[in-house]
Amino acid sequence: MNELAVTIKGADPVLLRRIRALTVLSTLRSAGPLALTPLAARSGLSRPVAQTVVDELAGAGWIDTAADDTGTDTVRSVGRPARLFRFRSEAGHVAGIDIGAHSVSAVISDLAGTLRAQSRITVSPGDGADARLAATRTAIANAARDAGIEPADLWSAGLATTGVVDHAGRVVKSVALPEWSGLDLGAAFTDTLPCALHVENDCRAAALAERWQGAAQGTDDLVYIHAGLRTGAGVLVNGKPLRGYSGAAGEIGAMSALGWAEAPMHLISLPGLGAGIAPEDVAERVFTRARAGDPLAQAAVERFSTALAQGIVALCLTFDPQLVVLGGGISRSADIVLGHITEELERVCIRVPRIVASALDREAVVLGAVRIALDMVDERFFTPGVAEPLAPPQGHARAGRG
Repeated sequence: MNELAVTIKGADPVLLRRIRALTVLSTLRSAGPLALTPLAARSGLSRPVAQTVVDELAGAGWIDTAADDTGTDTVRSVGRPARLFRFRSEAGHVAGIDIGAHSVSAVISDLAGTLRAQSRITVSPGDGADARLAATRTAIANAARDAGIEPADLWSAGLATTGVVDHAGRVVKSVALPEWSGLDLGAAFTDTLPCALHVENDCRAAALAERWQGAAQGTDDLVYIHAGLRTGAGVLVNGKPLRGYSGAAGEIGAMSALGWAEAPMHLISLPGLGAGIAPEDVAERVFTRARAGDPLAQAAVERFSTALAQGIVALCLTFDPQLVVLGGGISRSADIVLGHITEELERVCIRVPRIVASALDREAVVLGAVRIALDMVDERFFTPGVAEPLAPPQGHARAGRG
């Protein structure tokens, strides 16, 4: 008897249909287009049952078919090309949003995580909440338009921002953005995003992005460090963001003895940076001079790296990560700071994790927000035991807030 059939013998017929449908969809999402015979084998279903399931899913709009011109289906290697079945990733869309000090970004992706459109709008660090929220709404509208959808068609959205964010989507504290502390971001986007929305700290979102598409792929336990003119951290444990009771986990920069708050001053105070240099360009200017052999710049980089390493040491001793990812502006100059940081870790840590530069640079946060939105869709529709019944996907395009 088939293994799947043994596992669910005696199950309620409706539940049995849901399990079979989820099994087929999960197989197609992970393995790509498949002909019926390999699909049945991978799903643990008999060929006739698999045929029934794919017919139902195709009728509901979850999958479609295309001719297989490769002749790979062993049952139908001659004659008519076998049909390939594929998951319709374009059946729905999600949004990832990054609200930062200098820009806001919105990305639209399909259900496979393929990016369909992106809009980035420059803002000023001194802008108040109303101006920043208005720019964000414009970015969302622009990205949705370019993707050929309406914001109301989104299935879910992930929104990432600087600051301490609680579990309800409220910014408990933000030092970088004016008028941001106390802001309920979930409520602020009720009209713009009438879908399931999750608000997250930007460093935790970036950590998720690095695990999904960046330098930490396949890594479940990692620390992501955002370093530039501000310093923050996001921690993943067993592949999940560590938020803590109130959402403040990882905010070790609040501990002045670790030196994170003062670390950027080692770069900003370097003589000869030039009048009128934008704050966001300071780090790159200092690192460029250090790389060229300027002794003052090299000393500044060493002091900055030492201060940064103190917080990384504290995180490593607490969480024992497999990997540390350096993101933010420092990722573009990791070649001249990694050595200093590693030396500090080797001096104190019981085990020194591997330390690498971010592979995603400025896109890490918004991609992490996309991953958050996709995880919400996965949990809602594709997770056995908790998923909703599989209705036609277009029926969920205007799902309520989660």
